[in-house]
Amino acid sequence: GMDLEFPVRQTDVDRLLHLREIELEREAGDHSYGRKAYMAYVTEGLGNLLEWDEIMMFQRKNGSFFNCPSTTAATLVNHYNDKALQYLNCLVSKFGSAVPTVYPLNIYCQLSWVDALEKMGISQYFVSEIKSILDTTYVSWLERDEEIMLDITTCAMAFR
Repeated sequence: GMDLEFPVRQTDVDRLLHLREIELEREAGDHSYGRKAYMAYVTEGLGNLLEWDEIMMFQRKNGSFFNCPSTTAATLVNHYNDKALQYLNCLVSKFGSAVPTVYPLNIYCQLSWVDALEKMGISQYFVSEIKSILDTTYVSWLERDEEIMLDITTCAMAFR
């Protein structure tokens, strides 16, 4: 083994596991779409406690779950899916062993740059770049692109 030692007392671990159980029991009584989405997003560590067929409804066109490599990997481990494997292989090909926590972030990042440039008062120096970003975002908005519609932060930024 790796002979790793963590300076954590067993009582602390037991307390964490108890809190996890309380949260799972609380969530078990809620059958809403929001609860299902939340449980899908936190798949890591839940293993066979989830209904994996229900989780699959949150898969995006690019094969990911919430554009999150770790959630996608956890889902793939528990419920094999070709599209999820393709998404992860693509990330490893592009980034190597250090993949980002969320991918793609394209629209949100670009809109954040526009917002920052406007707040700094220097947007007038980037008119063509800003127009290009906003035009692309508008087309994605009209097409109801899932990168905008499924992420509340990106949706709010695009709406603004």
